[in-house]
Amino acid sequence: MNIKLWFRGLSAFVLTVFLSVTLFSLPANAFVASSPSVALKHLLETNECNGCDLSGVDLSNQDLYGSALLKANLTGANLSNTLLNEAKLDEANLTGANLSGASLLGIRLNAANLTKANLTKALLTNAEMKGAIFSGATFTGANVEYAIINEANFSNAIAKEANFNNAYLSSSNLSNADFSDAVMRNVRLSGATLTNTNFTDADLFRARMPNDTVYNGSVAQFGAVQ
Repeated sequence: MNIKLWFRGLSAFVLTVFLSVTLFSLPANAFVASSPSVALKHLLETNECNGCDLSGVDLSNQDLYGSALLKANLTGANLSNTLLNEAKLDEANLTGANLSGASLLGIRLNAANLTKANLTKALLTNAEMKGAIFSGATFTGANVEYAIINEANFSNAIAKEANFNNAYLSSSNLSNADFSDAVMRNVRLSGATLTNTNFTDADLFRARMPNDTVYNGSVAQFGAVQ
């Protein structure tokens, strides 16, 4: 047997296997952009940009219905009045993003970071936002009915006059948040932290409280203000 030919054949075989494993291990929709502007162009053309850097981009008034933006970086992005119904933004970074007036019906924001995001008058009905971070975010006048927001962080959030009817906030941290004048009928707060939470003039009819009892007219026992 010719040793050189055998070695060459073995090397080619090993290289083929390596390339095959590498290629098949890549996500089917993997896309690497050189800049936020390139990522923006790709998103508008394909309606997906998972893991892309879209920090600071202007997506206001865009139609991004059903878009895929898993783990995308949207820090400081302008998404005001944008249509994002049924979009997937799990683990996305939306720190400081402007989502005021945006339509986010049925959106997925599980484990997403929305620290200090502006969600004023946003529509979040049926949204799924388990484990999301809303620390310091603004929800004034937002509609969050039937949303699933278990184990989320709402510390220092402002949710005045927001509608959280039938929302699931179980095991969430609402410390120092402002829910004054909010409508929270049948909201689930089992296991939630309500230290210094402001519920002044909030409607908590039949809300499920942290100890799993039904609201009885007082939140003081949970450290909240009313």
